[in-house]
Amino acid sequence: MSGIGAYRREGERRSVRFEREYDAPVEEVWAAVTEPVQLRGWLAVGGAELEPRVGGRFALRMAPDGDETAWGAVLAFEPPRLLEVEWHYEGEDQSVLRIELQPQGERTLLVLDHRLLQAGQAAGYGAGWHAYLDALDDFLLGRSGSWDERFQTRLEDYRRAAAGAGSARASATS
Repeated sequence: MSGIGAYRREGERRSVRFEREYDAPVEEVWAAVTEPVQLRGWLAVGGAELEPRVGGRFALRMAPDGDETAWGAVLAFEPPRLLEVEWHYEGEDQSVLRIELQPQGERTLLVLDHRLLQAGQAAGYGAGWHAYLDALDDFLLGRSGSWDERFQTRLEDYRRAAAGAGSARASATS
């Protein structure tokens, strides 16, 4: 199991950053994080939209019924290395999600940085992204696992780390 992501303070907001290495070439990981059909396999079970251009529409439906939707505009799109999007979610202030990929031979380093989160939501986002990045690993390797179990298992770790953000660096990235 991977270590937890690292928090940092941005004024009254928080950011959470993950570094994960996947046993797949960069093109395969890029497809998994940008192609709507593949996004359904690990992140957006209710469907996804991603217009592959700056200014394009972005939407992820996290629940099968289409509830729990994140949406926004594409801010950066540089295949196969960079995707950045506005992150709007009902009842929350806007934040920014950035995913960078770096080839490591036949493996890929993925850096996910979710910035400008409301402090009270940082723990949930940390545990959520942790569970989703584990699900991405399963997806790339053709395995399955429980997102809910992963989320619940790590939530208390992220609550502690988010509470300590700003006073000292939270736990090291994985």
